[in-house]
Amino acid sequence: MKTSTKEIILPIVLLIVSYLIWNQYLQFFKSTENTTIDINIYDTYFVIEATNILILFISLVFLIVYLVRILISRFRNIIINSVFLLSNLTMIVIVSFVLQLLKTTIKPGWTIYPPLSANLEIDQTNGFEKVFHFLIGIQIFLTITIILAAVKTGINIWKGTRA
Repeated sequence: MKTSTKEIILPIVLLIVSYLIWNQYLQFFKSTENTTIDINIYDTYFVIEATNILILFISLVFLIVYLVRILISRFRNIIINSVFLLSNLTMIVIVSFVLQLLKTTIKPGWTIYPPLSANLEIDQTNGFEKVFHFLIGIQIFLTITIILAAVKTGINIWKGTRA
């Protein structure tokens, strides 16, 4: 099979497999049409469409598959590098959105009503700070890999035009 045909068929197969996994094994919803996820945090409701989570899932599958392919090919295939750069950029945008969402949920402290005269020690942190820092680490990893892949792709294109 030619390389160009393989590079056209693989993303289509990945899309189909991701959608089938989403519908069959991750039965969050009966269908992805007109459904939402309601997340209740404190007194705030976050409503997320199911298609947005499907896009996150597909981007994650593409990122993992093309990260493995880019490491196996040692950054030599420009088409693989380009698809990896696109999927990595999509994941960076999605993680940035989730970080902005988490930033609104991290509260600096609690207020006790009515104010009590006793000195109470209240834990000022919540679980979202740990998730926030974990996502910052993922964001740093994604940024480093996109820079590395872009530099290697640029070098390969430059060598290809010089030869």
